[in-house]
Amino acid sequence: MARWDARVGKWATFSLAQKCRYVNPPALAALCRLPERRAVQLATDLLYTKVQNQHLMLRIFDPTIPPLPRLRENSFARILRLESKYARFFWARYFKAASQDLFVREKRQAQHPLNVALNYGYGFLYHALEWQCLASGLDPTVGLIHTLRRNRPSLVCDLIEPLRCCVELAVIRYLDQMHEKKFMAARFAEMLEETYAYRNQRFRLRSIIRLMVESFAIAVRDKSATFHPFALNARDACV
Repeated sequence: MARWDARVGKWATFSLAQKCRYVNPPALAALCRLPERRAVQLATDLLYTKVQNQHLMLRIFDPTIPPLPRLRENSFARILRLESKYARFFWARYFKAASQDLFVREKRQAQHPLNVALNYGYGFLYHALEWQCLASGLDPTVGLIHTLRRNRPSLVCDLIEPLRCCVELAVIRYLDQMHEKKFMAARFAEMLEETYAYRNQRFRLRSIIRLMVESFAIAVRDKSATFHPFALNARDACV
């Protein structure tokens, strides 16, 4: 969650995980007892959809980039290697599209305004996802891809992957306003209210977060259910 702190003139964020009681303990038990094959499938869906979304964005920036090859095997190690390798490919071209002389994506203690803006936007998604995990009865600290770590919402870090493209698009669209936090906060708040395609319909991003987390919770409890991560539509990727 986030609130405006008028004393210091910036947005203050705080976590709800330590202040809430989980209303659906069976959901947490089902997540912890997932068969390896099912866990790999859900993790692969999250990571490969993230790569697909980012690649679609790059092809909008530069149509000469070839299509992304299909993932042939359901291998967690393989998708992790692909995601790590693709990150280097993506950020070099993303920074070029933003006309920024950058070579490194700074995740912590960022100095460059573009990296600061990206981290700030991801923070909005983190808190929206954390709240929705709690509302759906999921423990935000128990994930599939990211390991358990003190004070880290591992499940939120997993679920945010296919949604990162929304922040990356917002930064490109409003690049001239990404130098002051008050303008960044306004644009990222608007981002949550923008409509995107999801499962052949259009919803606000805030609603898509709810629907995606609910889809994940159902897929965790029901082996026959299909998980629907957010897949970026070409229409929504235009800048």
